[in-house]
Amino acid sequence: MRIVLTSILCQSGLMTHVHALARHLATQGEYVAIAFKRTNYLDSSAQQGILTTLGEVPYLIYGTAAELRTFLLESGCTLVHAHSHATFDDATQVSLALDIPLVVTLHSVFPWQRRFRLTLQTARKIIAVGPAHARSARAFRGRMVIIQNGIDTDFFRPNEELADKSDTVNVLWYGRVDGRLSRGLKVLDRLVPMLPSTINVTGLGIAHPPPRSFPMLPWTDNPLPHLQKSHITFAHGRSLREAMSCGSIGMLLGYGYGGRVTEARLKGGLVLDAFPEYRLPRPRVHHLLHDILEIADHSNLAGLRKEARSIALENFDIKDMVDAVQAVYCDALARSCGGTSSLIS
Repeated sequence: MRIVLTSILCQSGLMTHVHALARHLATQGEYVAIAFKRTNYLDSSAQQGILTTLGEVPYLIYGTAAELRTFLLESGCTLVHAHSHATFDDATQVSLALDIPLVVTLHSVFPWQRRFRLTLQTARKIIAVGPAHARSARAFRGRMVIIQNGIDTDFFRPNEELADKSDTVNVLWYGRVDGRLSRGLKVLDRLVPMLPSTINVTGLGIAHPPPRSFPMLPWTDNPLPHLQKSHITFAHGRSLREAMSCGSIGMLLGYGYGGRVTEARLKGGLVLDAFPEYRLPRPRVHHLLHDILEIADHSNLAGLRKEARSIALENFDIKDMVDAVQAVYCDALARSCGGTSSLIS
């Protein structure tokens, strides 16, 4: 297979997903390139920071569907996989013009059927990263596959040199939110003044509006040191998986509050997204405060961190995600490939 992924350059889980997928497809022996639609989301320095991490993965920053078409032809592309909805129209147009199979991934909950019906009709397979994403395009469920996010558990790993050497418990809020998804962060912001001095809270990422009672560090292309230092992380989606893989106790927080992530709750159907569609309980100060204090005072805090790491190894490994995506590609190309992943449903 010769695969071209389409996306935009941005500071979010979308970019880290595309980056990780490309890198790991390449390690599986697939030819993979990325076409980034030109946008004004990042300045040139931030864009270059992302591009330098791509290594030997070929890429193009394009402005028109004609430029994308040329890139696909020059790449010998046999399948195009569209990620950012900003690229859906272009990818659809080129897929139809060149008769190249199209796969799309739905990274957010959105009225896909109304805005991108032609894209969904054209796509041979549609990947949704969660059940709510899939329900937002339910008219196309016949070609829909749910493949939840996987992360590089070899890269996102604990650092024993940073483990539990002081009495301070580090709490991290990690992610990118605005609008309704910032509801949980606002509650966390309100409770921080109530915490004892032995509990330190920091934010990492992008939030609108930003918190007032604790510092917010800017988005970074390498969050690893911050995640490794964190005992407890409030997040959702890909960010939560990365934190837990580093041995940080995962607390599901966004529009709703899901509490501590455990193996039993995952097996029971807990989804690591906190969108309104999942109808998680409303975040409340006394609930979050109780949970933070209970974990901080736990007699085996180190054991809870090891448990978070074990959960990540068992459930979030990107190798499983890539296997599942490759199976989708094979299906889209009407090829015979052996094996499927438990991440496919």
